[in-house]
Amino acid sequence: MRIARVLVDGKEYYGEVKGDEIILENKETRKLREVKILPPLKPYFIVCTLVNSGEMLGFSNREEARRELGSPKFFIKLQNTLAGNGDLIEVPESGFRPEVEIAVVIREKLRNSSRREVVDSVLGYTVFNDVTAPGEAKKDNYFAYRRDPTDGKVKKMLMRGSHFRNKNAPNFSPLGPWIVTKDEIDVEGLSMRSYFNNSLIQEGNSSQLIFDIEEILEELSKIIEIPPYSIVTSGTIGYKGVEDQSEFKLKAVEGVMAVEVEGIGRLENPIKSKA
Repeated sequence: MRIARVLVDGKEYYGEVKGDEIILENKETRKLREVKILPPLKPYFIVCTLVNSGEMLGFSNREEARRELGSPKFFIKLQNTLAGNGDLIEVPESGFRPEVEIAVVIREKLRNSSRREVVDSVLGYTVFNDVTAPGEAKKDNYFAYRRDPTDGKVKKMLMRGSHFRNKNAPNFSPLGPWIVTKDEIDVEGLSMRSYFNNSLIQEGNSSQLIFDIEEILEELSKIIEIPPYSIVTSGTIGYKGVEDQSEFKLKAVEGVMAVEVEGIGRLENPIKSKA
């Protein structure tokens, strides 16, 4: 089943998508082109998985990357970053990039959960674009006196700040276009791609992810209580032909950014510079 949240004549409805139509909860049928597709959920926050592919860490070997990463790492994006398919995204002059991801929809609370509990809690999956402005992250860097682990001496060091300015601008979290329930799809081995103005930016497969969905949810449930109907994302794949993945960015020019995950869907968003 494909579940969408749409705006029809000024009112929000949930409905089941079948082909190019949606059957609304009031039993009315509309063409998808006649409705505005909204993000399928409005969670309090989005929990994103950081650097979950060998490419993003600079490793060519997945197992080596897994050993060095140790466990899934996370950060938060706020609710007001949510955007739907077709919504305009304004990006800073310093540039931006798409990050294609699979978003997991949780239907039941999770806390210190087993793998079986995690599997049972999943409602389905949708597409997520973790839009990022890498140049803005430098504004959160700072200097502090810390012990250098390489030589044990306390010295003035440049510290990397949190993922906040570079991740939490308005509309930096396109989500959708609908939820595909877990009985319809296996998220192992799905093609993942991103584009800007029809140029391929990312191309890979969900099998490249270091930690799978169940491992991510298990680890997260040890850290926080995951509320019902939360969104937790998979992390992204690497960029084509880029040596330093963490610094990759596109120029802030007008165009269309798109991300897609095989069997789930595609999101397209127009881009405009804030300059």
